Amino acid sequence: MAAVGGRSSARALRSGRRRFEPGSGGFRGLLPPSERPRACCVTAGGPGASPGAGAASSAFAVRGQRGGGRCCSAQRPNGQEEPSSVFYVVEMALRTKHRLFVSQKVAAASGHTVVLVDQSDEILKKSTKGIEESLKRVTKKKFADKPEAGAEFIEKTLKNLTTSTDAVAVVHSTDLVIEAIVENQEIKNELFKRLDKFAPEHTIFASNTSSLQITQLANSTTRQDRFGGLHFFNPVPMMKLVEVIKTPMTSQKTFESLMDFSKAVGKSPVSCKDTPGFIVNRLLVPYMLEAVRLLERGDASKEDIDVAMKLGAGYPMGPFELLDYVGLDTSKYIIDGWHALEPNNPLFVPSPLLNKLVEEKKLGRKTGEGFYKYK
Repeated sequence: MAAVGGRSSARALRSGRRRFEPGSGGFRGLLPPSERPRACCVTAGGPGASPGAGAASSAFAVRGQRGGGRCCSAQRPNGQEEPSSVFYVVEMALRTKHRLFVSQKVAAASGHTVVLVDQSDEILKKSTKGIEESLKRVTKKKFADKPEAGAEFIEKTLKNLTTSTDAVAVVHSTDLVIEAIVENQEIKNELFKRLDKFAPEHTIFASNTSSLQITQLANSTTRQDRFGGLHFFNPVPMMKLVEVIKTPMTSQKTFESLMDFSKAVGKSPVSCKDTPGFIVNRLLVPYMLEAVRLLERGDASKEDIDVAMKLGAGYPMGPFELLDYVGLDTSKYIIDGWHALEPNNPLFVPSPLLNKLVEEKKLGRKTGEGFYKYK
């Protein structure tokens, strides 16, 4: 809707960075501090999100420095192929969940430098403050018996964080760009098309979309073979799952690099073809829409449907509670998009009740009212 391995090498990371070998599932070697990776985070403002991403809209890219590493083999000017090595993280984050995950887990545990990029300095200040507050909560548990070590952890992590408002500048040396901005095809295509002009040829692009076709996004660039999906789940620090999406054009090396990257940041990746909703949301969204149809037909109340699914199926939230949490406008956007792709699929038929609530601006928790009212 989303522990980095290698604790034994944490001490080594203080003096260098681990070299990442795509396809191998592990790290090799160390690079000196003078060549540490530089990671950047770019944020694009705008409403909207996916069930998979909760309310988060973010993206990050992996950036190389001083000739740096690769997520895939790259052709150098002399024609020689350079093997992939280090992932450098660049994040484009709107909401705290994704930003905290990438900044903390990758920068702190993997020795990367993160440059947060957003549309304004004000947003960046709030982001940095949110990261610091989250780090304090993490260290309070992680270093309960060693407060000095906790303070050192926070200090070192924050030293790895800088900010910028220039999205183009931070992708000049990227190895991996992961987009997770507003769930809108045209806006995403525009971003990828623009970044494609400035990112190095070897750079892999990925999207965190939960509802749009990766293939259509890839077609906005000139690197279809270096394009895939990386769908994280909210709250990212807690959720272990990442869906790795391979289009018909995605190269095997790119796919393996995305799988290895997911494992490197402590997640459990699963693979899926470029089908609407991938795995989780392909099952989840029609389930929520069928609950709405039950209500529309008068078969049961929304309250009883929610209770039934929580007590009978063991779900932590009922379908109407989940719809309000995700945002009714987001759910409508997703189902409308799928209906346009497959108009004869009965699972993707739009709901009149859902459309009515969206038209009335009753979008769920974020507006104070959806299927339920919130104080």
